Amino acid sequence: MAEVCEQTRIEAVLAQQRSFMDTWGAQLEQMLQMCVLLVPVQEEDDDKAGFWSQVVYSASDLFNLYRTVVLRSPEEIPVCEAAHRGVLAKPSKELRRARLSYMLAAFALRAIRSVQVLVEMDAFRRQGAKYALHVCTRIEVVKLVLKIFLRFRMPFNFYVDEVAIEDAEPPKLLEQQRNALLGQSQNGNAEAPSEAAPSPAADQPFVGRRTGRSLKALEGKAPTSDAPKAPRPPPPRVADGLRRDCTPHTSQIAVAEVLYHSRPLIHLAMIRSRGRKSWAAWVVALLLERLSTGLLAMELRSLPNSRASLLEAAEVSRRQNQMWWALVRSPVFDRLLKRPCETLDWVLKKIPVINLFNIVELFLVLQPFYFSTSGS
Repeated sequence: MAEVCEQTRIEAVLAQQRSFMDTWGAQLEQMLQMCVLLVPVQEEDDDKAGFWSQVVYSASDLFNLYRTVVLRSPEEIPVCEAAHRGVLAKPSKELRRARLSYMLAAFALRAIRSVQVLVEMDAFRRQGAKYALHVCTRIEVVKLVLKIFLRFRMPFNFYVDEVAIEDAEPPKLLEQQRNALLGQSQNGNAEAPSEAAPSPAADQPFVGRRTGRSLKALEGKAPTSDAPKAPRPPPPRVADGLRRDCTPHTSQIAVAEVLYHSRPLIHLAMIRSRGRKSWAAWVVALLLERLSTGLLAMELRSLPNSRASLLEAAEVSRRQNQMWWALVRSPVFDRLLKRPCETLDWVLKKIPVINLFNIVELFLVLQPFYFSTSGS
């Protein structure tokens, strides 16, 4: 009984937070994003690396993450009942615990990502570059442990990141779709009686007042095949069926996962031994990303038009997009893009109003740090 009351209190608090975020979340998020762009990058020794700009960015990212967690319903979490239990009318106690542990681990992982650049900058300011890379290695190990934990909670046979799930199924878009479907269902229920029961006057013949002749009623015209078809609705955002519809496990997927999740640690080890501007470290990191993503993409065999197919494709797309971070890592960035970016920053500072936004300047300041371009 006490457990039921406690669960009711938690649900009531989440409902209040969901209502608040639904009303004011977008405005607060936009305000924080504007603060990130407007905070000046100081040149003094105490703020040489734009520390306070990164503090504001981390706060904005954490707020956006909290808003995402609050707006998500428990049924959307990609955690299923045990395979031997099947589909139950109500979620079991084990499923509730699995959902809660998944939410906490996913929130912890994304919270670490929000502040990892800030932690690296603080370590660099206190004890230098070598100590900062040592701290980065510890953070990557913690993140890897959380990813392994989330992987065993998921019904998929490879890791699907929360970023990919959010990109494929935005929580705010879900609320809009629910409201739209609710309005359509209400309109459909209101129009159904008039369509199902035609008026009896439509079937009666027309009788002229003066001649008394009767004319048959016109028959309703059948709808043509040229009428536009309604778009196919997206798959329902429920976890039931994900284990059945997902890509089966293969040895190639296992190899792809090992290569993908070991890439940050191998990259950091080579940077610590060869330096940040090592071409060998840059090439090895890119090859590991390209090989792991290619092996995984070739093995996708999920059920078409299912939620499992949507989320797995989003994860593969996320990993493919992450490879573009290699262009802004040293030494490629120093050789090809650093001088054009500095020129662009000089030009933007000469333009009124635009010079208030420190986009390029902030990027140039953060680029030397590992986590700013790691993509992990």
